[in-house]
Amino acid sequence: MFFGVELWAALGFALAAYAVVGNDALQTLGTFINSNRGVHWTILFLFAAAILVLTFTFGWVMNDGDPSYGRLANEAKYPVIDIQWYHALPPAVLLLITRLGIPVSTSFMVLTIFATLGGLTSMIEKSLIGYGLAFFVGAGIYVLITPTIERWFERSSLDSFVPRGLIAIVGTLYLTISQFLLALQASDGAPAAEILIGLFTDNTVLVSLIGLVLVIEVLANILAGRNKALYWVTMQWVSTGYLWSVWLIQDFANIFVFLPRELTAVQGFTAMMVIIVLLAVTFANAGGPVQRILRTKSNVTDIRSASIIDFIYATLLFFFKELSDIPMSTTWVFLGLIAGREYGFALVHSATNFVEALVDTGEDVAKAFIGIVISVDLALGLPWIAASFAGQQYAFDQLLSPAGLYSVIAANGLLIPIIWFAFSKPEEHPEYRGKRIAASVVMLIAVGVSGFLTVTQLAAMLG
Repeated sequence: MFFGVELWAALGFALAAYAVVGNDALQTLGTFINSNRGVHWTILFLFAAAILVLTFTFGWVMNDGDPSYGRLANEAKYPVIDIQWYHALPPAVLLLITRLGIPVSTSFMVLTIFATLGGLTSMIEKSLIGYGLAFFVGAGIYVLITPTIERWFERSSLDSFVPRGLIAIVGTLYLTISQFLLALQASDGAPAAEILIGLFTDNTVLVSLIGLVLVIEVLANILAGRNKALYWVTMQWVSTGYLWSVWLIQDFANIFVFLPRELTAVQGFTAMMVIIVLLAVTFANAGGPVQRILRTKSNVTDIRSASIIDFIYATLLFFFKELSDIPMSTTWVFLGLIAGREYGFALVHSATNFVEALVDTGEDVAKAFIGIVISVDLALGLPWIAASFAGQQYAFDQLLSPAGLYSVIAANGLLIPIIWFAFSKPEEHPEYRGKRIAASVVMLIAVGVSGFLTVTQLAAMLG
């Protein structure tokens, strides 16, 4: 037992923390790492670590020791259970798949084995909605800005123009509109004008945040006086900090599901230090293998373009955070945004081929689909294996309906052509071919194991 936490829970937490941080560095910090290759990784790490400490501490204090921001509060869908050895295996598999450069949904991979059928269904529904919304938002925005703003980015350098006041204007408008929409959501039908008038009557937080934005604007202008490019650098670091904090609010549930719902100060801050150490490892590796996915996308090394990606992604996550407390796959939201962005580029930019964009983003979705299938296989198979070792009976129909079981069988059958599609395109990385073979072996083993389990259960049902 470590600080009042059982061995398997502590091991599962450590594996989940490393796998989640390593996998999702692509989503939240990928553009930040990619466009700041000239900055030593320790500086980038200290910035991300400071945001992590603030976000964790705020959530832990405001939610009575629960750093997951209430994502696991619904015990009917995510019950508190006694952690066993097989609960620690999904994050171990996630860690392996992450090393192979596959963008797996950590929410599905880690939380599925803890969730009831209702919890799993809610996660899938919210994640699919997130992908669709992010896709259309990304496509719509980039159809508009590719021939204008993005083209200007390509033809100009960072120090060619300083958009003084941009941080203050965008930040103030965004905070005000967000506050208005949140008030409208909680108003139970109150007229919009009444909400707007009452918006500024008692909003200390809003005024404080706007004040912070103005301070950042002043700081950016001071830095721009030394070097014009530093205004854009400041804007990117602000958008990255915003994105990183909102992502942590969403995905802390994937890590802290292994620990008690209410953590003591010692437990909480020891866990936070573990995450910080693993975050340092991720930064030292420049984001890890999954980072290759982002490097294949259009114009992601320009910090101005990267700032737009980060801001849109963070805003989408903030929207879903306020929409409900149900955990969701931030990976699917990210892939939807990047896919929509690539299609937007392809539609209006002659340098981007639409078919290539279709294949490229299709591979990302295929790899994410592989992760979902493996997650469900683990959630079904591991408890069955554990029950078999204990000489107990395990009924799959307690978790899945017959239709759901047939869907699992069909999904596993689709894995073979999807594996071929996802790993058939060569990449520049010199070790990619070997990793492709290793990944295929892992996936084929998953197909065999899951196929055996589902067919065995199907035979029992028909017999």
